[in-house]
Amino acid sequence: MYSERVLMSPIMSHIATIMSSEHPPPCHYYGQAFGVWKFYTKPMALRIKQLRNAKGWTQEVLAAKSGVSRSQLAMIEAETRPANTLRLNAIAAALDVAPEDLFETDPRERRIVGILRSLRGDDADALLRIAEALEAKNQGDEQEDQ
Repeated sequence: MYSERVLMSPIMSHIATIMSSEHPPPCHYYGQAFGVWKFYTKPMALRIKQLRNAKGWTQEVLAAKSGVSRSQLAMIEAETRPANTLRLNAIAAALDVAPEDLFETDPRERRIVGILRSLRGDDADALLRIAEALEAKNQGDEQEDQ
């Protein structure tokens, strides 16, 4: 039922969970992950509702198939509460998609990542150097425009 892929490390999952409350819980992990919890305040750009609707399913159907309560699913879809990796993996498995397919991404970005993953050491390093050179060029162009 659950996908073997993991979207975040356990610390990131814990951070996403604690970010959902107004007041931080007394926890020895809180704020210790190099302060990264401060950066996880943006919406996750989830596509769960879009994928669910494409299958013609209601929230109740997806909730039953994924083992997530309907109220939790509604909050995850609305991004009013962050989801932990277990819930996201269960939802992805129920929808029969890869966990990364739950997130909005630029198709070009996915293509680049796919190519990078398929390359071996030296070729991957070469692609990274090309990307860094293009990034530096674009940053220089932006500074000239200002």
